[in-house]
Amino acid sequence: MPINFLQNIKSSPLDAIALVGNGFLSRDGANTSAILAIHTFSCLDLKGKQPIFNDGIPSLILMPKKSDTALLKINNVPVLFDSAWLCCGTIKRTYWELPPELQYILVIRFNPAFFYIFFNISPAVFASKPICNLKDLAADKWMKLFDLIYNKETVESRISFIEKIFSPTRIDDTRRNNFPQLVSAALELIDMKQGNTTVNSVLQQIGIPDNPKWLHRNFVKYMGISPKRYIALQRFIYAYERCQTNNVRDYFGTALHSGYYDYNHYLKDFKQYIGVSPTQHTWE
Repeated sequence: MPINFLQNIKSSPLDAIALVGNGFLSRDGANTSAILAIHTFSCLDLKGKQPIFNDGIPSLILMPKKSDTALLKINNVPVLFDSAWLCCGTIKRTYWELPPELQYILVIRFNPAFFYIFFNISPAVFASKPICNLKDLAADKWMKLFDLIYNKETVESRISFIEKIFSPTRIDDTRRNNFPQLVSAALELIDMKQGNTTVNSVLQQIGIPDNPKWLHRNFVKYMGISPKRYIALQRFIYAYERCQTNNVRDYFGTALHSGYYDYNHYLKDFKQYIGVSPTQHTWE
């Protein structure tokens, strides 16, 4: 999703129902363990070229109309996606050419523990292709359900319909969360630290200091990325958010505050994810 939307999600704890910009809804997944949150963001004030980023959480972007398409440039190569597309994992040098008439997008952030098992998708699929159409991965029965979303006329009715699809009464309890407890503990710790930690520190704090291979193996198995990469994604998005909200662009201070060894490491990350340096980036 556009990185500015993601940094808003990461920096703003959700209430059960919260307003996001222009009165659009953002709702947490308290009533279903399948979904972390559902967000609707206004696109009216966004400029045409938006960098795309993901923090390792499977995210579905739904355009307002089924006939809509999304034109992304991946390493300057234009790629056209349908009205429902997924992003997850490490996204590099990718921009969305937003059409000026686009009013909003609806974003569903799935619980990874649920997502891969329930949709029968391997976490490894996003390693080589972190952005893809929903129809490329989801079974026909799910595509028919998601198609019904577009029969709902309002944003609120679409969110309610999505919540109904993934309500606890419709989901088998045994399929909700199959993460090992230590993986869940590691994820919570990394998120709490906002990526300002190391794999060794995480291992120490979850009680398995001598078993880095186990953590690596299970992160790749259940999340599709290594713990080191997951930490790096959290560190970058929070560093980006700090720069975005700070009128004084203290890139050196941001790098150190966010857990980077120095500015050069932050600069390297910024260039690989965004494609330019922080000083060349257009901050909004």
